[in-house]
Amino acid sequence: MDRGEYDVCTYCGRSIFPGVAECPYCHNYTDGKGPLGLEHDRPRAKWFVVVAWIAVVAMLLPLLWALWRLFRR
Repeated sequence: MDRGEYDVCTYCGRSIFPGVAECPYCHNYTDGKGPLGLEHDRPRAKWFVVVAWIAVVAMLLPLLWALWRLFRR
Protein backbone atom coordinates (compact mmCIF):
# COMPACT_ATOMS: atom_id res chain seq x y z
CA MET A 1 0.00 0.00 0.00
CA ASP A 2 1.59 3.26 -1.12
CA ARG A 3 1.03 6.11 1.37
CA GLY A 4 0.73 8.63 -1.45
CA GLU A 5 -2.49 7.04 -2.71
CA TYR A 6 -4.28 6.79 0.65
CA ASP A 7 -5.43 9.07 3.45
CA VAL A 8 -5.60 8.12 7.12
CA CYS A 9 -8.87 8.17 9.06
CA THR A 10 -8.52 10.58 11.99
CA TYR A 11 -10.77 8.40 14.17
CA CYS A 12 -9.52 4.84 13.70
CA GLY A 13 -6.15 5.45 12.00
CA ARG A 14 -6.74 3.04 9.12
CA SER A 15 -5.85 3.81 5.52
CA ILE A 16 -8.75 4.91 3.33
CA PHE A 17 -9.10 6.15 -0.23
CA PRO A 18 -8.69 9.92 -0.62
CA GLY A 19 -11.87 11.96 -0.99
CA VAL A 20 -14.08 9.53 0.92
CA ALA A 21 -16.59 11.35 3.15
CA GLU A 22 -17.12 8.46 5.59
CA CYS A 23 -14.61 5.90 6.81
CA PRO A 24 -15.71 2.41 5.70
CA TYR A 25 -14.24 0.86 8.87
CA CYS A 26 -15.43 3.03 11.77
CA HIS A 27 -18.22 4.91 9.90
CA ASN A 28 -17.10 8.34 11.14
CA TYR A 29 -16.82 11.32 8.85
CA THR A 30 -13.33 12.13 7.62
CA ASP A 31 -13.46 15.77 8.68
CA GLY A 32 -10.10 15.90 10.47
CA LYS A 33 -11.73 16.37 13.90
CA GLY A 34 -11.00 12.88 15.20
CA PRO A 35 -8.52 12.25 18.02
CA LEU A 36 -5.76 11.73 15.44
CA GLY A 37 -6.63 14.82 13.38
CA LEU A 38 -5.21 18.30 13.36
CA GLU A 39 -8.61 19.95 13.95
CA HIS A 40 -9.38 17.91 17.07
CA ASP A 41 -10.88 19.99 19.88
CA ARG A 42 -8.60 19.33 22.81
CA PRO A 43 -10.02 19.87 26.28
CA ARG A 44 -8.51 22.51 28.51
CA ALA A 45 -6.09 21.33 31.15
CA LYS A 46 -7.39 21.30 34.72
CA TRP A 47 -4.60 23.57 35.88
CA PHE A 48 -5.67 26.16 33.31
CA VAL A 49 -9.20 26.25 34.74
CA VAL A 50 -7.89 26.51 38.32
CA VAL A 51 -5.53 29.37 37.41
CA ALA A 52 -8.36 31.19 35.63
CA TRP A 53 -10.61 30.95 38.72
CA ILE A 54 -7.79 32.17 40.97
CA ALA A 55 -7.29 35.15 38.65
CA VAL A 56 -11.01 36.00 38.74
CA VAL A 57 -11.10 35.81 42.53
CA ALA A 58 -7.92 37.90 42.78
CA MET A 59 -9.53 40.62 40.67
CA LEU A 60 -12.79 40.61 42.66
CA LEU A 61 -11.20 40.51 46.10
CA PRO A 62 -10.17 44.20 46.24
CA LEU A 63 -13.65 45.26 45.10
CA LEU A 64 -15.34 43.13 47.74
CA TRP A 65 -12.92 44.39 50.39
CA ALA A 66 -13.68 48.02 49.47
CA LEU A 67 -17.44 47.43 49.54
CA TRP A 68 -17.19 45.72 52.91
CA ARG A 69 -15.22 48.63 54.36
CA LEU A 70 -17.69 51.13 52.86
CA PHE A 71 -20.82 49.50 54.30
CA ARG A 72 -19.23 48.50 57.61
CA ARG A 73 -19.77 52.00 59.03
